[in-house]
Amino acid sequence: MITTILLLALSIGIAAVSSLPASSLQARQTWTLGYWAHELTDFGCKPIIFIWAKATIEPGNMGNTVGPRLSDGLKALFGPANVATQGVDYWGFIETNFYPGGAPPWGIFDMQLLVNAAATCPDSKIVAAGYSQGAALTHRAIEGLSQEVKDRIVGVVTFGDTQTLQDGGRIKDFDTNRTLIICNSGDLVCTGTLYVFPVHFDYVKWVPTAAYYLAGKLLADAAVRPWPNGSFVFPNVTVPAPLPPIPPPPQPSTAIPMSLPPLPTPDGIGSPDTSALFI
Repeated sequence: MITTILLLALSIGIAAVSSLPASSLQARQTWTLGYWAHELTDFGCKPIIFIWAKATIEPGNMGNTVGPRLSDGLKALFGPANVATQGVDYWGFIETNFYPGGAPPWGIFDMQLLVNAAATCPDSKIVAAGYSQGAALTHRAIEGLSQEVKDRIVGVVTFGDTQTLQDGGRIKDFDTNRTLIICNSGDLVCTGTLYVFPVHFDYVKWVPTAAYYLAGKLLADAAVRPWPNGSFVFPNVTVPAPLPPIPPPPQPSTAIPMSLPPLPTPDGIGSPDTSALFI
């Protein structure tokens, strides 16, 4: 209840504050632009550190679908000055899905370095997320961290998670109460295959759910371990677009189902489209 009130108050406060010209924002206070984000490595600690692992063959280290939007969702809620977004610099090739655990060793290593670096920021709270192959990367990186560093991660979200079945609907050796796995109904990569249907590319709609889930975990942690006085900058910027109303809270570490209508076919009957790409 307290977390809900705090989240609503924070959202109302952001919407109510006056706007500043874009030129008055420091570089480290901007929204997520383009396909890259290195705000942790370029600018250092912030109250919130968001580490993102992109999907297969997406551009840059943020991709062009879920990653930038989730980053800006967190920045809309907490203010750009308070969120350091950091993408994992790995080449998400199609072939690297076939590595043991679903992700390349160098990508796993890089994400672990980033989380360990974030954990050295004493006043920061860490959240992480990944999509498709990036979800597998998130599994493998977090499970290999020390318990001390895992305890610093307040929330994790994965989308179209290729390791959902293999890891039993959770991240191994990580708290399920801080984990949300989002899988569309009919997305076969969540059932242990690498067959990709169109539904696997339909995760942007879940960004508000993920943003509010992570925000709830951040505020709950802040109620126990508050940010030091003066470290959190009250946002005074224009929100680029309002987020949808807060959805019903999802259950932790569960796959969120989504029913889709039948896809049209040349015969006009509307039977499901069985064409697929293999990655």
